[in-house]
Amino acid sequence: MAALANGLLAYSKARFGQARLWHYGLLAFASVATVLAATPLQAAEEILISYGILERTIAIADLEHFAETGQLTPQLRAYNERLQFSQEQLEQIRQALVTPAETLSHVAIAQFLYTEQGELLLNELTRVVRTPARQGDFSALRAALILGAARAEGGVTLLDVLRAYPIEAIRLELGEGFVIAQEINRAILQSERAVALVQDLSTQEANAAPLTPEAYSALLQLIQQQRRYQVNQATLVVPGLSRPAELYLPRLAPGQSPPPLGFPVVIISHGLGGTSGSYTYLANYLASGGIAVAAIEHAGSNDQQLLALLEGRADQVVPDEEFFRRPQEVSLTLNALGRHRTGTTNLSTRLDMTRIGVIGQSFGGYTALALAGAAFDPASLAQNCPPIGLTFNPSLLLQCQAAPLADSGQRLVDTRVGAIFIMNPIGSVLFGESGYGQIQIPVMMVGSTADTIAPVFPEQIRPFTWLTTPERYLLLLNQGTHFSVVGDVALPEQPSPSPRPWWGLGLTWLSPTCRCWLWPTSSSP
Repeated sequence: MAALANGLLAYSKARFGQARLWHYGLLAFASVATVLAATPLQAAEEILISYGILERTIAIADLEHFAETGQLTPQLRAYNERLQFSQEQLEQIRQALVTPAETLSHVAIAQFLYTEQGELLLNELTRVVRTPARQGDFSALRAALILGAARAEGGVTLLDVLRAYPIEAIRLELGEGFVIAQEINRAILQSERAVALVQDLSTQEANAAPLTPEAYSALLQLIQQQRRYQVNQATLVVPGLSRPAELYLPRLAPGQSPPPLGFPVVIISHGLGGTSGSYTYLANYLASGGIAVAAIEHAGSNDQQLLALLEGRADQVVPDEEFFRRPQEVSLTLNALGRHRTGTTNLSTRLDMTRIGVIGQSFGGYTALALAGAAFDPASLAQNCPPIGLTFNPSLLLQCQAAPLADSGQRLVDTRVGAIFIMNPIGSVLFGESGYGQIQIPVMMVGSTADTIAPVFPEQIRPFTWLTTPERYLLLLNQGTHFSVVGDVALPEQPSPSPRPWWGLGLTWLSPTCRCWLWPTSSSP
């Protein structure tokens, strides 16, 4: 899922601050509509603003001058005398016009806008952006987005799109715009309140049962403990997978004894657009702590799949069957590992195939949930797909692609999986409350409070309340984004947690929750 935002879905990767700027610009236009002077500007390029029976015009040239200089033209100054915007508010409006959504090539935007997800977004945007004759011109809007990106330097902006609209005037239906703006604002506030509630509950629980100095010391020791094993890297050819799995195996030092039953196993499933190397940092750390790791690459949703989309060699973000293939590829990998569990010339590390966990991020989180027992919820998909309005949860664009598959009856659960660790998972609509309620193994769910791809409230906090398994835990990364845990991409300019704390956090959770399962007293490494 990471690359859907990183490489395709420009608006969704914008941070909360950027989302608010676009939101503010929309509200500002709405305010203008109610007080504009009666005489319209005569300009070759103009915006017709409609709100109920009111209709006024703004010359795009005036907006360009304001965006570039920060100075109001005489006409805009006359409007502002009625609106009484402060200097701070005017600067926010200016930033809304010039803030780039993302640095994307016009080719990439064009390819995305011709996908099912892109066309869904365009259809929703035509509720607000119309022709002078009040028609929703799907093609004109797509052309404006593509041409705007082609002419833009450093990322397409709202002003770039306005300049590139291929009809003499743009009509903004602000009644619809207000509805969308209110929905976005409601989603932001709902998420902020949910995060605050989780933080309060966490504080209350910590105060009710504070850590003793001894327990705190033991916790620090667990997080900071020295690596017990060196790590061997290898590859494993898995029948049915086009790419071999990357293995990270604990290596015994001279005189060091292996666990009697072998090393427990963890499979890592990357997000959309990722690779088997996306979590090398985590795989190495787990292996050094005594866990054998297999990082697999899902060919139908890796970086090459998205490259094929951008180059016109694919017409879907992911093939429909990828929703089935991902969990099946994990099961195939477990089959291949199981054939070597007692040690062979190909795989000398002895594995304990009775202790298996799955780690997944974003689309990989979906994969882990399906393996853990979550089943598609046809009623949830029918009710929520296609998304109504411009949703503040872009992951629904991917989830709803699975709607035609909901009645397949195919079960993807693998009972060999004993626990899952999921980061920024998606699945709220795919699985619904009934799907999450079917999971009966330990679950650690991680959300990021500044995630604009799989927002923390609809995709992690609320689904967490649907879990019924006794062993369930929720961890929130304050100001973390959808990409904060990914090891092979540059982090955003806005501060967010480094992947390094995950090294300790992973084993910290494994200790109270699964350590007795992964490392029984009789076979502790």
